[in-house]
Order: sequence, then C-alpha cells, then structure tokens
Amino acid sequence: MPKPLNVLMIEDSEDDALLLTRALKKNGYEPNIGRVQTARDMSRALESAPWDIILCDFHMPAFSGTEAIDLLKKTGLDIPLIVVSGAIGEETALDCIHRGASDYIMKGNLTRLGMAVQRGLEEKAMRGHHRQDEEALRRSEEKYRTILESIGDGYFETDLAGNFTFFNDALQRIWGYAKEELTGMNYRKYTDARTAKLLHQLYSQTYQTGNPGKVMDYEIIRKDGERLMLQQSFTLLKDSEGAVIGFRGIVRDVSHLKKLEREREETLEKLRQALESTIHAMAVTVESRDPYTAGHQRRVADLAYAMAVEMGLEPDRINGLRMASLIHDLGKISIPTEILTKPTKLTNIEFEIVKTHAQAGYEILKDIVFPWPIARIVLEHHEKMDGSGYPQHLKGDELLPESKILTVADVVEAMASHRPYRPSLSLQAALEEITRNRGILYDTDAVAACLTLFEEKRFSFAI
Repeated sequence: MPKPLNVLMIEDSEDDALLLTRALKKNGYEPNIGRVQTARDMSRALESAPWDIILCDFHMPAFSGTEAIDLLKKTGLDIPLIVVSGAIGEETALDCIHRGASDYIMKGNLTRLGMAVQRGLEEKAMRGHHRQDEEALRRSEEKYRTILESIGDGYFETDLAGNFTFFNDALQRIWGYAKEELTGMNYRKYTDARTAKLLHQLYSQTYQTGNPGKVMDYEIIRKDGERLMLQQSFTLLKDSEGAVIGFRGIVRDVSHLKKLEREREETLEKLRQALESTIHAMAVTVESRDPYTAGHQRRVADLAYAMAVEMGLEPDRINGLRMASLIHDLGKISIPTEILTKPTKLTNIEFEIVKTHAQAGYEILKDIVFPWPIARIVLEHHEKMDGSGYPQHLKGDELLPESKILTVADVVEAMASHRPYRPSLSLQAALEEITRNRGILYDTDAVAACLTLFEEKRFSFAI
C-alpha cells in the first residue's frame, strides 16, 4: 500500500514539481503536495499544515534554497528539508547541509529521492524519540530533585574516599556549611577520631559485602562547633555500568529526640525516687504501729528480691516485687494496736481480724497508679498453692509469680523472727516448713530459689 506523505515543495517550475511527484509515487508514496515559490508563502504553508518533508529547489527568481533553510530553522519545526536542484556545486551543497538541510538531490538523477526521503523521515523519528527521552530524563531529574529537597532528612553521595560529591539542602542545613565548603569535604573533617574510625569500618564493610550499612547515634561537629547526634543508613553508589564509585545515604538529626529521651529518663528517675520514698514512708507508718515487727517488711523485701534474681525474673518485675514487699503489711494499720502487740496467743476471732490486713492493704493501694501490680501482690501474699490461703482462696496459676515469691519470703522471715506472742521458731524450722510443703502450699520454684540462697549462697537477714 502507498504510504501517505505530506510534501511541501518550494519549486517555481510546475514541470519539475510533476517530476518530483512521479518519483515519490514510484518509491511507494502517496504524496499530498503543497507548492510555494516565495518566503511569505512558505511561512503561511508551515503555519497552516503539518508537513512530513520539504523538497526545495535551490535557484528560484524570488527565493533561494539557503533562505528557505534559514526560514525553516527560525520556526523551530523539525521537518527534513531536501535540496533538489538542477545545477548546484558540491561546495554549495555542503553549505546547505551545514545550514540544516538533511540531503541534496540533482534533478537529473532522482533515483536517490526515495532513499533520501526515507532517511530524512527516519532521522526525524530518531530525533523525536531522543527528544522524548530527554524530556523524560528531565522530568525524572526534576522529580528526583524535588523529592530530595522536600524531605526533611539529609541525602548525600560521596566518592570512595568519603568526600561529598552531592547533597541536598537538608544535609547542608544539618552540617551548617555553605555548599561550596561542603562539596568535596571528607568525613574526617566533621567528626572526632573515634567516630571517623567507626565510619571507616562500617563503610569498608559495606564496600566488601555490598550489604547496606547503618550507623546509629553517631556525632558530627557542625561548622559553628555544635555537636549533633545523627542516625545514618547508606549503600553503594554505582555508575551506569555497575562499577562501584562511592556511597549514597540518608541522615537524620536525632539530637532533639535524644534530648527529650534524656529528659524523659531523668523525669522517670525522679518519679521512681519519689515513688520509693512514698513506699518507704508507708512502710515506716506500718512499723510505727507494730514495733515488734519493725524491719519485718524490709527483711522480707530483701529475701524476695534475692529470690526473684535467683529465679531470673525480669528486672522491672523484680523492682515491682521489692516495692510491694516493702508495704505488704500496709493493711495492718487498720488492725487495733492491742491485737498487733498482744503478748499472748491470739484468739480465733483476733486472728480472723488480723487476716483482714491483706484485703485492707489492697483497698488502700488499688486506686494508686503504680507501674507494677503492687495492690494485687499485697492482696495475694497470704494465698497458698492449694487454695487454703486467704482472702480469695486462689490456687496455682491464678496467682502472680511475684505473689508466690512473696508468700515464701514472708513465711520464712516470720518463722525465723520473734513475735510478741512467741520467740523465733528458727531459720531451720522455716526452711523445713517450705521444703515439706513445696508444691502443696508453696511454689516449687520459689522454694528452690529460697533454699539455694540460704544453703549455698550464705544469704542472711540484715539486722
């Protein structure tokens, strides 16, 4: 099938125009011809229709081929222009090519016309694809720059020696240097010797393995001398052929976050100290009403703490157990003093009154917001594994591990110490009690830890 072809002919001879039209048809084209003879007509024709190719005579009474080439160039249109002349020297032909013509053909030899038209159209198509690629690349680079400049984190590229070759505005703001100062700067310039050594090791590891690297909480020194804490992730930078030419990465200024974290830790420490002081005040309050058991809660807390460490409890839970142990008898402030200090054996009714102290302690503590389940541990410290304890008769796994530890520590200290109504039953008797009822009344692991402390690690109650 003939290929449609919009042809603008700049030709003053109608006969020559017919010869060119026949030559195009002979080469498989179906030409749609527009013919002009002057610069004005050419300008109008270029504005009025899209042309695939221009065939231009060189010598015309009112218009020349060089003028036509120059006029086309001014419009900025990409249309192949082929000079077709009856008599043109080689030097003139080369000048036309230099000015922008795609080819030249002698009218006496039109056999090359089809090939010249085809090549002109192919070169135009290639230029079109090239412009599209360039536009796509431009948009991609613009998008890339926009992303880099809009993010809050610093982006950088370095050569293999660690010298900055590219960076965004965010990184420049973090470092505090002007762009020309930062360009080419080596990492040793803005870090101390220890940090520089660390960076060298991590970058070398990434270079050798190809795996991305990460630097957490490292320090840089800004131009003004201020030290900032940063976090950085980086990877290899490669050229178009895949050769490693440097590193690229992202950095984030975490100085403010680190400051907030330190302030938070300081605040928490102050709160912990205040909480401990409050708990110690509670413990003193209890002991002031029951001088015969003064120090009991502290000694129980020491033993429970040591048992929890021996059993491998998490540090935070161990601390919570210690706090609960220091006030596990808080509920005794609701017991009449004459019962607490009675020098003879308690009656059944008096003992039932004493037993209410676990529930009373819970009621006092339950609405206080502690970071540990202190109220529940206090409530459960007289429960037993078989459900024979009080006040809720809980069994086994219904009890907190901390409560099971406190129960054993409380029994051992109570039996080993003097009471208003009896002398000490001895530490040995206490250890025999928990051994005999291991797995029945008392948690097996808690008993094992307690026995290890006294029998192997020489634990003793502080006076």
